[in-house]
Amino acid sequence: MKGYGPFYCLAEAFRGLRANSLVNLLAVGTISMAMLIVGFFLIVFLNVRSAVNVVGDRLAMSVYLKDGLTDHEKDFLAARLRSEPGVRKTAYLSKADALASFKKEIKGQEALVEGLGENPLPDSFELNIDRSHADALEAMARKFSRYPGVEDVSYGKQGAEVVSGLYKMLTYGGSALAVLLGVSIVFIISNSVRLALYSRGQEIELMQWIGATKGFIQTPFLLEGMMLAMLGSALAVGILAVLYFLLPPEVVRFLARPQGLDFLPPSVVAGMITGGGFLGLAGALVSVSSFLE
Repeated sequence: MKGYGPFYCLAEAFRGLRANSLVNLLAVGTISMAMLIVGFFLIVFLNVRSAVNVVGDRLAMSVYLKDGLTDHEKDFLAARLRSEPGVRKTAYLSKADALASFKKEIKGQEALVEGLGENPLPDSFELNIDRSHADALEAMARKFSRYPGVEDVSYGKQGAEVVSGLYKMLTYGGSALAVLLGVSIVFIISNSVRLALYSRGQEIELMQWIGATKGFIQTPFLLEGMMLAMLGSALAVGILAVLYFLLPPEVVRFLARPQGLDFLPPSVVAGMITGGGFLGLAGALVSVSSFLE
């Protein structure tokens, strides 16, 4: 309808929020509880991911070389290893350097090595593996062990399994939680907007009689659903921030790096509130579409 623009729709949305204040307060409170769970999971997820990244950066593999390889053969093998997917860094470790490093590790017991006479340690390439290839470490080790000039390959299998398991748990668990809570928020908003529609049923019917378009009638309700969800999300972020700053660092330090638990970055906070708005829009659209049919 002419003469009614965005400001009219916003005013009507605020009027609807005030008219059903009790129901809307309950909806905002329920949404904030759901978003609190999401926010808590995101805090844990981001901090655990940081810890996993540290572990992942230490994923290493040792490729031990046969004796008697020429410099040309070693250079060719190094180039081949660097070209493999998942290999981030390749460093050559001579048998002399390996022995010196081993002596540092057993400082005070060097006599155990000196009694061996000849250096028993082989030359090797120390590889740093990208954490995204944690699942493929065993296959990579088998492949590298078949390279000409390679005597044996070893890697931290247990550490790789921990990294891989954590990534799977965070990815699948987070996705399932997000879907479940997202559906819950859509359901809450849908019911709240449906109550608002029924309370203004006669007004809507009158608007239809005088020729109001479907878009004109439904826009305030869609905005109302968006604002409810965004208010609930913002409230959840506020509660999380208060809890975060009230808790002593010692309580949460074990969850993260030595400096403690990091709060949600601004981009994630904005994403939570914006995502809540889209969920509110979806819930309102479900009710409005079915009501106006």
